[in-house]
This record gives sequence, C-alpha cells and structure tokens, in this order.
Amino acid sequence: MRWLWFSCAALAVFSVSALDALEDLPWWKTAVFYQVYPRSFKDSDGDGIGDLKGITQVADYFKEIGVDAIWMNPILKSPMADFGYDISDYTEIDPIFGTMEDFEGLVTKLRDIDVKLVLDFVPNHSSDEHPWFNMSVNRVPGYEDFYVWKDPKYSPSNKTEREPPNNWISLFGNSAWQWCPERHQYYLHKYLIKQPDLNYRDNAVKGNMTAVMEFWLNKGVDGFRMDAVQQIYENITFPDEPPVNGTAGDTYDTQQHNFETNQPETFALLNEWAKLVYDMVQRDGRQRALFLEVYDTIPATIEYYGTGNESLSFPFDFQLLTEGNQTTRPAEIKQIIDEWMTSMPAGGVANWVVGNHDNGRVADRYGHEMVDSINLLTGVLPGVQVVYYGEEIGMQNTFVLFDQTVDNSGRKLGPYHYTEGSRDPERTPMQWDDSPNCGFSTNATTWLPVNPNYWWLNVKAQMAAESSHLKIFKELAAVRKDPVLQRGDYGVLVHENDTLIVVRSYNESYFALIINMGSEILTYTSENLFSPHNLNIDMTVVLGSMNSGLSKGTNLKKDSLSVTLRPKAAVLLRSGSSATSSSARLYVTTALLICGLLALLFK
Repeated sequence: MRWLWFSCAALAVFSVSALDALEDLPWWKTAVFYQVYPRSFKDSDGDGIGDLKGITQVADYFKEIGVDAIWMNPILKSPMADFGYDISDYTEIDPIFGTMEDFEGLVTKLRDIDVKLVLDFVPNHSSDEHPWFNMSVNRVPGYEDFYVWKDPKYSPSNKTEREPPNNWISLFGNSAWQWCPERHQYYLHKYLIKQPDLNYRDNAVKGNMTAVMEFWLNKGVDGFRMDAVQQIYENITFPDEPPVNGTAGDTYDTQQHNFETNQPETFALLNEWAKLVYDMVQRDGRQRALFLEVYDTIPATIEYYGTGNESLSFPFDFQLLTEGNQTTRPAEIKQIIDEWMTSMPAGGVANWVVGNHDNGRVADRYGHEMVDSINLLTGVLPGVQVVYYGEEIGMQNTFVLFDQTVDNSGRKLGPYHYTEGSRDPERTPMQWDDSPNCGFSTNATTWLPVNPNYWWLNVKAQMAAESSHLKIFKELAAVRKDPVLQRGDYGVLVHENDTLIVVRSYNESYFALIINMGSEILTYTSENLFSPHNLNIDMTVVLGSMNSGLSKGTNLKKDSLSVTLRPKAAVLLRSGSSATSSSARLYVTTALLICGLLALLFK
C-alpha cells in the first residue's frame, strides 16, 4: 500500500503545481488599483479634512469591494499651494493627515487585510519652502545647483530690460521662469511658482531623492505612483520651444515641448529607480512596482515602459480619460484599446484609467447611465483596472461656488471663469451614508462641500440595495480573479456602429462583454455578434449593468442565444464555469479520482 500513498502524493504535488501556475502573477499585473484622495476620504478627528486614521478606520471597505491596492495622493509635509504636490519635507507626514505613527498603523492594517499600498512620489519639483530651496537661493555649498537656475537674457534694444532665459510656459500659465532677487537669477518652475524644479544633473539631488524612495520602501510601501515624470529633465541648452503649427506659441498648449519633456536622461533615471525596486524585490520576495504619470500621445507614452529587470515600471494609460466622453463612439474606443495593446513592449502590463483627481468624474464625462458600462469595460480588459475613489458608486461632480473654491487653478481665473480650471468638483468628500456630511466628517463644514445628492447616492444605500453600482463593481472584482480575465487573449469588436464588444479567451473558455453605446434598444445573437471568434457556444449572464434588465445566472443556449440591451447598458457573458476547470482544476480532479479509485481497488 505504500506505493499507493506515494502515487497519490505525487499526483497531489503535480496538481498543486498546476494550480500554482495560475497564481504566480505579481499583484501589480492584474490589480484593481484604487486611488484614495486623503483629504476627501475619511475624517477621523472632526476638522473637516480627511486623514490617515480615517483611511485606517474604513480600510476594510477596500477588501470588501475587492480592491487589491490603493494609491494615496501626497500626504507629506507641504504648504498646500497645490494640495501636497509642493513638498517641503519628503520624509515627514503633514500634520493635516496625522503622524508617522498613524501612517505605520495604516501600513499594518493594510498588510493584515492583504491590500497593497502605493505612495505618490513627486520627483520633478519641491516646495519653495523646502530647506533645500532656501539653501540653494543662498548658494550654500553643496546646494548651489539643487534647482534649475539660469541667468537672465536682455532685450537687444534695451540692455537693461531683463527677460526670462527662454519662452517656456508653465502648465499653470505664464512664464515657467521666476526671478529670484536674492540670487539674481531665474529658477525654473514647470508648475506653480511655489514649485521650483529640482536639478537632476546634480548628483546630490539624485542621491537625496533615491534615499527618499528607500526610506518609504523600508517603511513598507509596495511601490510608487510617480508624478510628472515627463518633466524631470530638460535639454541642457535650454532652447526656445517651437510653436504648434498655425499658433503664436504663447500658451502651454500651443508650444511643442520638445526640450522640457521626454528627455533621454529621464528614461535612464527611471530605469535606475526601477532597478532599485527590483533589487529590493529580489532580496525579500515582496512584489513592488512603479506607476508613472505620463500625459502624451500613445507612442510617446509607451516609451516609458521599463525593460529587462526594470519591467516592473509602466506608464498609466490615460487615453480613455482624455479622449473619451459622451460623444465617443465604439470604433474610437476600439482604436484606443487596440493601439495601446499593439504598441506595448513584450511583457508590458496594460492598464486603464478613466478618472482621477485632475479630471471630471466618469458619470459627468461619459454620462451617468454609463457608470456600470465603463467600470465593466476597464475591469474586463487585460491588465490593471485603475479606479478613482467614488467611481464604484457613481459619484458625480459637485458644483462648488467661487467663494468655496480652493484650487488655485480655478481661483486665478476669477469668479466668472473659475469653473473652467478648478479641479474641486471631482475632489469632494467620499459619500459614505446619508448622515450629515455623508458620514465623511462630524464637522459642521468640510474642506470642500459635500455633493447634495449624498442622501441617496452613498455606500451604505448601495450596500443595502438589491442592485447597485457598488454591488456590480464588487462582483466584477471577484470575477476578475478568473484566469480568463487574468491571462486570456483579448479581442475588441464593433457591431453596427453602436455596440462595443470585448472578448477574452483562455483554454477554450470565454468572456464576452457587450456594451450598447447607442440610444436605442438593441438585440444581439451569437451569429451577428461573435462570428469572427466562432463563439457558437452556450453562455451565461455573469453581470449586467443596473440598466440592463438582465438577471445574473441566466443561461443562453447557443442555438437560440439572444440578448436584448437597453441604451447605455452592458452585459458580461461567460462560457462554462471557469478557465481553471480546463487546466489546473482538471489535474486536481483527475488526481482525486485516480486516488479514490485506487483506494477502492486496494481496500
């Protein structure tokens, strides 16, 4: 009988190995990645501003809805000219958000519930209130070149009239150069005047910022979202930027930015930082990754994928965010998806971003009827799904009066045009329940006003409802664990102009997402939907958008497959039960059957 036990043990090992082969992808390759804007997520101390203890208090929510990792916007010490993106100490928590002990408590909590933590890292610039800048202004030895300083140029017609070194424009408008009377030079600021650009041609700067990364990695973070990486280096000769054809070139959007973005040295630095993270992964086995903010064309953005050992760094794909809205047609979305997928380097990780703290909410850009459809789309596509807080419940932009506006991008435009630049509408407090201030804070007022619709649009109500945006999001997060969605091939089809179809396939198992983006009720059959993929197979309704009218679990037989969808509705179909059954699970079942039969025969 001993040989029987050895045989069963060998089969069990083989079976477990088969299962393990389906579970060895690093978390960052398939994660549901959830962006937390700390000021607006949860206030624990009643001052009207969200904080770290607040995030810790509600952290179980991440696990409950299927989030794999959270990315927090900056929580470091800052004068808050740009709400944390102007850092005055890279290793100190700003008192608004709490203490280092509060941060460590959050790390411990997230580790306990197996949710990863990614910090915002701001390498391009610091605050002008950082001690480094003050020392650089005063030419303290070792800090003279910490920032980008240039002498003025003078008008040929007036040798006493001082001018900036070149014509570069800040992303916030006006010249990217600010005169410093103490130093008698201009400093570069691609963003706000209070955000001077660091000079990475100075090795001390590079060394200090690398040490900052090591500090937080040793604190237990699982990676960084790196802000504004395109701008880290500038062309060393500082030439004028040429205008966009047919324009005067006197605004940021009408200049070409050939010399202050996407410089070769930037890619080299990012690879160095990726190597740092890679080496730490090799030492302790904990997977980490770098997520890069790059707003550019697809070809330019794709250049930011890491290669070789540095392949754990990749750029966010903002195309669905910047190009998509209520007028976007299925063919345009297909083009965006296909271009990204075919442009990625081998081994690259796809990712899909449709909302963040700098852009209006999905419900406002794509239409509130499309909330579930967009969440389903980004959840079914290969790779990482990136979700901005509140999108899982369909939060909407909040109208903020001028005297309530705090974003400098809006305030500088004045009371008649502030809505054209303000990012406050998409940053308002998370809507937890229907209590005063939506359960976000006990204070009478909050740092930004709460959306008036919180009384019916909130987490508590959607948790209790029979069907809701949140429940669909939660179920989708669970479905994403299926090997078909984690590892499968993809195809995107457009059906009769108004319908977008995404097909995922793996080991002869399939998922099919159908989105009716038109304004009429449409009916689909296997013949007119899936003919390029030959999906003449039985399918089951896995999920439907709230407005689909379809019930989960409905079986659709191949000979009579027919699906009717309302306008802006979506349905996710699946063949069989799971791809696992066609591979690893098959080995496990076979092993158990063989062992069982042998046990009966030799009883």
